[in-house]
Amino acid sequence: MGFASRLDRLLAGRPPDLIAAVAASRLVFRVAHLMEQRIDAALVPAELAMREYLALVLIADAAVEPLRPSDLSATLGATRTQITRLLDGLERKGLVRRLPHDADRRSLQLGLTPAGRDLLKRAAPAVQAAYRASWKGVGTASTKHAIALLRTVHDTLAPEEAE
Repeated sequence: MGFASRLDRLLAGRPPDLIAAVAASRLVFRVAHLMEQRIDAALVPAELAMREYLALVLIADAAVEPLRPSDLSATLGATRTQITRLLDGLERKGLVRRLPHDADRRSLQLGLTPAGRDLLKRAAPAVQAAYRASWKGVGTASTKHAIALLRTVHDTLAPEEAE
């Protein structure tokens, strides 16, 4: 039994507004999972997982303002323990360094090593191709519409981040 038929069976006889809310939510979760699998597959040659890649992108983007592990945690929606493990792995691979923070010596800032910058540069085209392929069947206009809808849901769930 496929995803759609399981969902239909689960929601049978429920009120229409509940069916719509649950079906949309389950589809968002499923699509996110499938996209992560696709991006993980694209990153196999780089020996990275999507979360590692995202961490490298965020650290690389911190040229203006240094990124702290707590910032990375908030952006990725991960616990401190998960971020510590993620950074430990990236450090072991020689891709990231933890450095004393420029302005606050009690905290750390993150930086890419030259190897991290190089790997990110080589991995980015494969990830971008995976993103494009995921949305290709929808088209640009519908993708933009999906972004607007998802932003509205996001802003309802996290109004403090809507700014």
